[in-house]
Amino acid sequence: SGLARFVKLPPVEEKKIADIVRFEAKQQIPFPLEEVVWDFQKIGSGTVTDGFALDTEIGLFAMKRDMINRFLHHFQSVQTEVHIVQMAPLALCNYVAYDLLKKSPDGASTEETPDDETPAGKKRCVVALDIGTDSSNLIITDGEKVIWQRPIPIGGNHFTRALTKDLKLTFAKAEHLKRNAAKSPDLAKILKALKPVLTDFVNEVQRSLGYFTNTHRDAHIAYMVGLGSAFRLPGLQKFLSEKLSLEVRKPTTFDRLQGESVVAAPVFTENLLTFPVAYGLALQGLKLSRLTTNLLPAEIQFDRMIRAKKPWSVAAAAALLLGLGILTGGYAIKSHALGQPLIETEEQKAKAENDSIGKAILAGDKAAKLADQKEAEAKTKQDEVNKTTADVKSIIAGKDERMNWIEVYKFIGQCVPQPNGANLLDSNQERYWKNQKSIEALQQFLNRKHGIGNSVDTPMDDESLKNLVAVDIEGVHCLYASDLKAFFEKARAATKGFGRELDGIDVFMRPASGNVAAKKYSEELPEGEGWVFELRGHTYYSPRNDPTFTTDFVVNTLVYNLNKFGFHGMPKPGKPWPPPPVELKPGEIGDPIAGKVSHAFLYFCRENKEPQSGAFQYIGSTNLPTLLGVGGGGGGSGMPGAPSMPGGGDKGMPSMPSMPGMPGSPDGGGGGGGGGARSSWTPIGLAGSAGSSAGGVGPSSPGLPGSPSPPSGPAGMDSGPGGPASPSSPSGTAAKKNRIRYEFIVYFIWKEPVTSDVKQQ
Repeated sequence: SGLARFVKLPPVEEKKIADIVRFEAKQQIPFPLEEVVWDFQKIGSGTVTDGFALDTEIGLFAMKRDMINRFLHHFQSVQTEVHIVQMAPLALCNYVAYDLLKKSPDGASTEETPDDETPAGKKRCVVALDIGTDSSNLIITDGEKVIWQRPIPIGGNHFTRALTKDLKLTFAKAEHLKRNAAKSPDLAKILKALKPVLTDFVNEVQRSLGYFTNTHRDAHIAYMVGLGSAFRLPGLQKFLSEKLSLEVRKPTTFDRLQGESVVAAPVFTENLLTFPVAYGLALQGLKLSRLTTNLLPAEIQFDRMIRAKKPWSVAAAAALLLGLGILTGGYAIKSHALGQPLIETEEQKAKAENDSIGKAILAGDKAAKLADQKEAEAKTKQDEVNKTTADVKSIIAGKDERMNWIEVYKFIGQCVPQPNGANLLDSNQERYWKNQKSIEALQQFLNRKHGIGNSVDTPMDDESLKNLVAVDIEGVHCLYASDLKAFFEKARAATKGFGRELDGIDVFMRPASGNVAAKKYSEELPEGEGWVFELRGHTYYSPRNDPTFTTDFVVNTLVYNLNKFGFHGMPKPGKPWPPPPVELKPGEIGDPIAGKVSHAFLYFCRENKEPQSGAFQYIGSTNLPTLLGVGGGGGGSGMPGAPSMPGGGDKGMPSMPSMPGMPGSPDGGGGGGGGGARSSWTPIGLAGSAGSSAGGVGPSSPGLPGSPSPPSGPAGMDSGPGGPASPSSPSGTAAKKNRIRYEFIVYFIWKEPVTSDVKQQ
């Protein structure tokens, strides 16, 4: 007859909780909202931080409007006004919380909890089983947050029909026999006839209790209380207790109900089992109940509010008429007194009367204004209801995640190794830039940048370029993987064939914290879903002319930074490393990087002995569709990337990689022939400009003062570090024979944090 849903809201401003609930009502209620009457109540208040409510849980209750109107019609026909409409299971829940669990309206206990072997750390719950005429209600509650109800489609009439069928009786005789079964000499036949129905009934109850215990692991059922006239049936209480292996109690009194003249009356005690629903509804009327929702239609409540304001309007009109009557009488007295002696004395009396009349008029005006104010308030409330209904349509999900993609591309830029060693401070990294040749190469780079010595158009010499700690990111590409385990299996097989299996994945070991020991990333490869990022780049750094040394350089700088900064998050200037990320509560976002980026590894690093400007031998296209197996179908293609953002500062920090277009939907999977396959996505390195640490190929983006903009190189070589370039300045057309360019691909995983409302979208 009704619907009850319990929903945990995402973090939201307190004043917008009502808007979010209206949106949830539209999602949870399987009928148009105009066809139902619904209300909600906070069940778990959670916490409030900076005006945002966290972990707020609400109960959402609804009934069909035509059903409510049908019941209200019975009361309207006898001119009786109904003030509260409540679902029977919720009224039953109010009775259990107040009388059995001794809870106050806020959920606090008014008495000590009895020792009934409730396990430590679990919530003590009570089951109430109310057997009605055609169906039964089963509710389980701890009087606080745990509120669970289920209707059971078996009631007292099912027992009566079983008797009519087996004993060949009319319905009326079978009902009489059922009510007086304890006095009947044929009790054994009665119980035998009822056994199939009782078995079905017990199975339904047992199934409900089993489902509850599986979904509420932190709850412990202390006992069951049986309600309804059907529990007068001999042996029913014992039968349920044996079959359910649960203590079944049948109340004989209401502990917290007072009034000896009523509660001690024989009629009351005889029908005690039928009163709990009425008891719970009365508690709500006295404002002593745990649940206070009211399903009385809003139009009836509004009509009563208007009716309550009418006496003010009548009082204002009466005061105005009284004032006018007094004013008229005053003028009449004054006119009559003109022909009498002692005119001055009478004029003074009339003046005093006029003053009192003025006060009466002011009082009447004040009452009229008050009545108008009340009328305006009522109209304002109705306008607010209409406006709120319209505003619900504008609610969108995902506002907390809008900065995630900006942060992840900013993070990539911060991980690219800097020529001055600003982000290469670990002992295994300092050897690359803390040596005489690398320092001299950096100085030459800075001199060219600031126009000291050689012209900015003069390229760096080969020796300096080989010793300059610089990495160019030519392209950033990403796809959403529905099975990360399969991706790593393919990547492991491919890199094993290259001779270095998942190279660099363990170069950074997650530090130990608390009881958690230090772990290698290769010991715990990710599973499930996530974003796979592909970084395609190159470097000229090769002080030893040894491909292995250059490969180790990429692993110990770029790959190491991706894993380290992905675990800790980026440190604040002048601050120590932040602690390891803690596990977030449901609905929280937290840092989009720390603890979310992991398992970076080098796919390959190969030397190109004859590099050509603007053309790459090994990194000209993405390998992601092959590794993810998404050639047939997948998410929609992304929009082209935006130009790279220039870095700031005067230390030659690199520009960060350009932001890609919006990725396709993560709902798309591999295979299938649908439109918008993942393989059709445009890689960032081809669609938009890429960032670098010391210059890249192709048209350069203008840098801010002090940033190493992509320079132009001489004819016959790829562009190397150089001075600021205009967007139209050309790059080199061919590469020198003695220059070797090392092209590489790096992959890492990003588990994008999203809230539950985004997942539902």
